[in-house]
Amino acid sequence: MGNLLKVVFLGVAGFALLVFLTAEKPKQILANDNVVKIAKYDSIPSEYELVGKDGKIKRETLFKKGQETLIVVGNHDSLAVVKELPTMFNIDLPYVMVANISSAPWFVKKMFIPGKLEDLNEGTNIPMIYDFDGDMVNALYVTDNAKTKYAAFLLSKEGTITKIYEGSVKEGALDGSMTKEEMKSALKPLSELIKK
Repeated sequence: MGNLLKVVFLGVAGFALLVFLTAEKPKQILANDNVVKIAKYDSIPSEYELVGKDGKIKRETLFKKGQETLIVVGNHDSLAVVKELPTMFNIDLPYVMVANISSAPWFVKKMFIPGKLEDLNEGTNIPMIYDFDGDMVNALYVTDNAKTKYAAFLLSKEGTITKIYEGSVKEGALDGSMTKEEMKSALKPLSELIKK
């Protein structure tokens, strides 16, 4: 029995060491006050992996040139609330959610996050970008990875992407800590900014 426990312990320790030694360090996004928080259409990635879809999708398919699009970057708690935006407000503007998971350890990104994001996005027709390497987050200069924060950007018809709003939600929103009224209150400022 003692030898079995030693083998199990050494196996777990070896696996943990393997994960630790082979994990890539997350990309650091350096905030610079001199950087203008405007991006161009051509500076965002040319291909994306969408939650719940196989293969990659081209930028032109997701973000149509000459069409305004709302882009919301957030983490699991904030995206759980932001996905309710079209059900709570009359929003005609197409929008895309970006799952800001690039700072998570690679093992977690591969094993746990895809399933959680699929569950989160279930029942919506809102495309959600699985930003594994942080390419979209870097292109938009998003530096806050807090699970309760989100940032909203507007892709204009001319192809410029401008940050229009930063918001936050209650801790544990994914697990139902917010009532419908609290969600509506958290989303109202954003909805007022994008109403035509």
